[in-house]
Amino acid sequence: MGFALLSALFWVGFDYTRKRLATHFSAPLMSVVFSSLVLPCYAIYWVYADRSIPNFQYFYPATVSGLLAGIGSVSFIRALAVGKVAIMLPMLCLTPVISGLFAWVWLGEALSLVEVGAIAILVSASFVLQGGRLTFLEPGSGYISLTAICWGCCIVFDKQALQESSIEFHVMYITFVVLVFNGLLFRPKLDFSKAMKFTGLWVGAAACFSLAVTFQFVALLDIQPGILEALKRAIGIIGAGLIGVYVFREKLTPTQWSCIGVILITSVIFSV
Repeated sequence: MGFALLSALFWVGFDYTRKRLATHFSAPLMSVVFSSLVLPCYAIYWVYADRSIPNFQYFYPATVSGLLAGIGSVSFIRALAVGKVAIMLPMLCLTPVISGLFAWVWLGEALSLVEVGAIAILVSASFVLQGGRLTFLEPGSGYISLTAICWGCCIVFDKQALQESSIEFHVMYITFVVLVFNGLLFRPKLDFSKAMKFTGLWVGAAACFSLAVTFQFVALLDIQPGILEALKRAIGIIGAGLIGVYVFREKLTPTQWSCIGVILITSVIFSV
């Protein structure tokens, strides 16, 4: 559980640096650049720590996971382009539910009543914290629903793949699949002179991204995907909210502050 919380915290750092970069670069470009930055690091990590190549059974779930992650990214970008951010983002709170159910059906990993209750509390509080409402009639709702399904399912395929592979190889292979998918689909063009002006942010974002993904895979070895996804979303939303308050001078309502307290208390109790 400790690795799950560490992963969630690094996702917060990634979201913050990515938000600052998003004012200067497009989402497809950032996705390709992040993958390009971390892939060599993962490759060095694999050569140094592991060097093993998994058997053939690994590549089916791993490739499916990478493709689902790529499709989810494309759908997410499209959803934000045609829909309202305030409506689109809260709907991603459905991913823990999808992960938990799919892991039960696909891997046979059932949740206990306590775990179901924890997910319900975290998802509900996260949804209210983002001030969202559930609707499938708004423009972009179809895209964000597809994103939630893809991201909710890919983590389950990750867990299946990790039964046949080391974390070192899996994180490298998944990054490679996503990079090829997004690179061929978007084919973004990078202005190197402009990008160099934000070297610190690029490095910080890439570091947070790589650590978030690695710790997520470590946690996934022992945690049901639904629980891991719920913690990631909840802590991420809290981090985004607090960054908005203390960095961007945004305001939260008393209800939203209460939701932050509920999420923190639930996360602490569930982690003990």
